[in-house]
Amino acid sequence: MKVSIPKSKRPLPKRKPVGLRSKPDGKCAWDRLPFVGKDHSKSSSNWDVPLTGGFFGGIEVGRIAGRMFLKYLRDERENPTRLGSSSLRSVLASMDAKVTTTDEEKLSLDGQRAGFIGEIAYWLESAAERLGSCFDAIPERSLVLQANESLERTDEAFHAAINSKVNP
Repeated sequence: MKVSIPKSKRPLPKRKPVGLRSKPDGKCAWDRLPFVGKDHSKSSSNWDVPLTGGFFGGIEVGRIAGRMFLKYLRDERENPTRLGSSSLRSVLASMDAKVTTTDEEKLSLDGQRAGFIGEIAYWLESAAERLGSCFDAIPERSLVLQANESLERTDEAFHAAINSKVNP
């Protein structure tokens, strides 16, 4: 028996919400993402996904939510406020903030996390393979040197360098 999932702004039934739903009337593109909101949480969350389906069902849900996130980034590529890295961080932080009460919920969340990160990693690897030829000419020792130089810097030195350029 299939459960009907609402596709409008109407409130969900009083019984426990099942599944994700389309939200075409959300205020902004981020709020329209099916995995963002408070259908399954007491407060708004950037990972508002039911903790059901077990580990393997969770993997599939996570992969699909990962695709939704990537589609959001692509659809909003002209939007200067989309802040992809901050949005990704907030999704991962919301996953970490989820409190599980049963073993099934924990397994489901672990699967969702694995699927989401796996899908993002797949696309990241593809981008590096197809668009990353500029990395071929950079020796690893140069990257290590740059990283170590940054580890030795302080915020005060960074601000002083900026101020010396702004106020010569």
